[in-house]
Amino acid sequence: MTDVADICIVGSGPSSYFLTKSLLESNPKLKVVVLEAGKGKIDTGSPLSQRQSYGHDFKLKPTINIGKGGTSQLWHNVLAPLDRNDFDYRSWIPMSGWPISLDELETYYQSVAQFFGFDYSIFEAPNKFFQFDTESSKVKIDQDVFKHKVFVHPLKYLRTDRTFKQLSKKYPSLVFKQPVIALRFHRTGLNDVLEVYDQNTCSFESIRANNYVLSAGALNNPEILLNSPHFAKTLPLLGKCLMDHPMGNFYQYRYDEKVEAKLYSGIKFQKQHAVKAALTLKDDLQEKHGLGNSALYLRPSFSEGYNNKSEELKLKLLTVRSKIMSFKVPFGEISDLAQDLNMVSQIIQYKTGFLSSHDLTDCMFVTEQRPSRDSNALLTDKINIYGNYQTNVNWNVCDKDLNEVTELYSIISNHLMHLNGASSTYDPSYYSWRQRLSSAAHHLGTARMSTDAGSGCVDSNLKIFGSNNVYVCDGSVFPTSGNANPTFTCMALAERLGRYLTND
Repeated sequence: MTDVADICIVGSGPSSYFLTKSLLESNPKLKVVVLEAGKGKIDTGSPLSQRQSYGHDFKLKPTINIGKGGTSQLWHNVLAPLDRNDFDYRSWIPMSGWPISLDELETYYQSVAQFFGFDYSIFEAPNKFFQFDTESSKVKIDQDVFKHKVFVHPLKYLRTDRTFKQLSKKYPSLVFKQPVIALRFHRTGLNDVLEVYDQNTCSFESIRANNYVLSAGALNNPEILLNSPHFAKTLPLLGKCLMDHPMGNFYQYRYDEKVEAKLYSGIKFQKQHAVKAALTLKDDLQEKHGLGNSALYLRPSFSEGYNNKSEELKLKLLTVRSKIMSFKVPFGEISDLAQDLNMVSQIIQYKTGFLSSHDLTDCMFVTEQRPSRDSNALLTDKINIYGNYQTNVNWNVCDKDLNEVTELYSIISNHLMHLNGASSTYDPSYYSWRQRLSSAAHHLGTARMSTDAGSGCVDSNLKIFGSNNVYVCDGSVFPTSGNANPTFTCMALAERLGRYLTND
C-alpha cells in the first residue's frame, strides 16, 4: 500500500489538470497523486480505449483517448459555457435541472477564460471585441425565433501532458504515475480506498488518499464505480443516462446570391483567438415546440446535394491525430481527401477564411440529447485481465432526439432561409438523420449531479452519495447536455472543486 496522499486524481485530461492546478495554487504543499492508465500519449492498445457502442454507433474511432493528456490529445479546443436555461428545470426535458446555477459557476468560467487568455464577457457582449453586428447581419434571421451563441477557439491548443509537466516542475508535491489503472473502491471504516493495477510493477496495489477524484470520463468512470459493490447497490442511476451531442450535416440550401458569412466558420479577434457562432432557438420557442437546446451552424459548401462520402471523411479527419501520434501514416485519409475537392475547399475556408464567399450552405447540427436510463454503460458478466467486470456501452438516441432535426426543418426554412432567398437543394424526406448523425465524442451523464441518490450519483459538490471521500469531476456529472462542447464546463467544475476541497 502506498503512502497517504492528500488527493488522488484518476485521469489526466483537462478536468484533471484544472483540478490539480486549482488545488496546488490554493495549497502548494498539498500531496497530489495523478494516475493515468495509458502508456505514452496515445494508447490505442489499452482495453480502456476500446469503447464502442453496441447501440447507436459513435462513428468516431477513437471516441476517447487513453494516455497522458487524456482527451486533450484529441480535443479541438472549442470553448463555450452552457446556457442559462441548461441549468433550469424544463418540463419537456426529462430529468432536467442542475442542483447548481449558472451564477454559481460563472466565477470559475471566468477563471478558465483568463487561463486561455481571453475575456469571458465576449460570450455576452461580442460587439466589444469584434464587429459582431456587422458580421451577423450578413445572414438574416428572424430575431423572434433565433439567437446567436458564441464559441471561442484558442489557436494555441491545450495539451495537458505539457501543462502537467510544467506543474510538476513548479510543485514538487505533485506525483504523476503512469501507466496505473484504477480498478475499484473498497470500504475501510468510514472511508473508501482505491485499488489499482500498476503496469510498471505488474502488481495490484491500494492507493490511500484522504480524497479521491475520478476524472476518467463518462465511459470509464462507471466501470470503476460499478465494480465497487457498495456504490453499485446504492446508486440506481450509476452508469445510466449516457448522453452525447448527436451531430452532423443534414439540410443544404442555395442562396439566390453569394454570401460571405465568416461568423459561422471563424473570425480571428485576437492574435491567438478566433470566434464563431451558432444559432439556437429562443427559450420560449424551445418550450413551445418541446425541443432541446440544440445548435445550428451554417457551413459553406462547395458541392450541391446530399454528400455522405464527405461526411464520412470528415469523421475520419476529426480523429486522424490519434494515428499521427501513434506514428501511423494516415494513408487512407490522405487518399480520400485528395479525391474530395469539396472537403479540401471546406478545410481551406475553415482554416484560412479564404473561399468564404459561397451560395451553398450546409446545416450542421449539434443537438441536445435527452437523458434516458436506456442509454448507458453497464456491467456485463465478462471479466477483464485486471479482474474487473467489463461494461458494455449502449448509446441510445431515442426517437424524440431523432425527430428533433426533422421538426426544425420548417422553422429553419421559414424563419431563416426564406429571409435570405434560399431554397433547399434536396428533399430531406428521402434521407435519414439516424444514419447521418455521429457522436461528438462528448460523453456525459453516467454519474449525474443531483440532490439525492435516487435521482443521481453526486451532490452539488461532486461527492458521491454515501461516500465520505470519493468525488467525480468531468462530463460524467452533467444532468443534461446542452449544445456546447462540454470541456469548458468541465474545467470550470474542476476549478470549483479544487477551491472546495482546499476550503478556499
